[in-house]
Amino acid sequence: MKRISFSFILFVISCLAYAQETIVTSLTLEQSISLALKHNIDVQRSMIQSENARIGLQQSRANLLPDLNGGVTHGINLGRSIDPFTNAFSNEQVTYAQPYLASSVTLFNGLALQNLIKQNSFLYQASKQEEQQAKDNLALNVTLAYLQVLTSKDLYDLALAQQEVTARQLERLDILNKNGSIAPAEFFDVKGQYSGDKLAVVNAGNALENAKIVLTSLLNIKYHKELSLDPLKVEEFGLSYERGAEQVYQLALNNYAGVKAADFRQRSALYNVRANRSRFFPSVFFDAGIRSNFSNAARDAQNLPVSYFRQYNNNISQGFSVGVNIPIFNAFRTKNNVSLAKLVQRESDLMAENVRVQLQQLTSQAFLNMEASRERYQNLLEQTESFAESFRTMEIRFNAGAINSVDYLVSKNNLDRANQNLATNRYDFILRKKVLDFYQGKTLQ
Repeated sequence: MKRISFSFILFVISCLAYAQETIVTSLTLEQSISLALKHNIDVQRSMIQSENARIGLQQSRANLLPDLNGGVTHGINLGRSIDPFTNAFSNEQVTYAQPYLASSVTLFNGLALQNLIKQNSFLYQASKQEEQQAKDNLALNVTLAYLQVLTSKDLYDLALAQQEVTARQLERLDILNKNGSIAPAEFFDVKGQYSGDKLAVVNAGNALENAKIVLTSLLNIKYHKELSLDPLKVEEFGLSYERGAEQVYQLALNNYAGVKAADFRQRSALYNVRANRSRFFPSVFFDAGIRSNFSNAARDAQNLPVSYFRQYNNNISQGFSVGVNIPIFNAFRTKNNVSLAKLVQRESDLMAENVRVQLQQLTSQAFLNMEASRERYQNLLEQTESFAESFRTMEIRFNAGAINSVDYLVSKNNLDRANQNLATNRYDFILRKKVLDFYQGKTLQ
């Protein structure tokens, strides 16, 4: 029994240790972004596409190297056939073998291979920028989801606090109502408010868990209710931004991964046109080969069979050649391929231009949103302070019986709405600054 109990304890400890390793219980913003970059499927797919482009570039460079192929053919000739050893007709069954080794290299083909290398090089650089763009987009989405969880947590805590305030007031009024010291309507007004506050707690709690689910789905980790996030202090980020809208746009032109990717694809399309034009030029190639043969009909001076490897050594022949392939007519394939490549180039030019126009619009909008968010937050701070002081006064008067429940609840609801609006917008300014950083290519961690 002692051994069984000890084994069971070890099993439980190992299970708890495994659970602690696999279940994330708390996260910072930096940890959230790191987890997302490590596990997110879209980012992993972009990395695969980038690796695919790298292999394409590697192969285009390898196409400059000569190829080398070898092989051997074994066969049997039956009946009247040519003896591969003597080149004479023979009526005997002849077993033969023909080994070879051949190599070929392109000396010139209108610089098609060189242009393909440059084309694939820019494609690879574009794919790397698109991979970075996918990571930046994910980091921004994780930041948004993270701040939404913090906002939902603040709203949930606020709903609990509002419920607690109403509960204390309801407890006091319940005693006064039972003693006949107040009108029953006073008690039931606050009781109705208490039911509304409880409903608000349920709704806020559900919104909080839904926000956690959205975040964990981006991180590609398991959701659980115990997950807690490290809060951010708005004061640490300041209520100002160091650059204007035009400065943000100019920096974004140089650093935004989407712009870089569009430019690289534009340059890749240019070399695609050049590579297709190269097909109009003649191509020059160099071939070299070495071969031998064997025949069981071979005889030496004493009319004795010649061994397998001796024939290989005796029959070795080598050959070298230089050839020119001149394109004369190929059903307009090269001409049409050049036309298609030019269309791709025009499309890439339009895409590069469109990325810049959209970027200017997005950065201008993001800057306006940031300024509006800052002013809104400052106004909400003042409003909340004013309503808090008003409610403090009204609560004292209500407790003293100087005002009725209607006036009290109006004041309380004003303060509750102000607190909710402040909580909703507390992290909005941080997000707007993060968006501007995102367009400038800054890390969001």
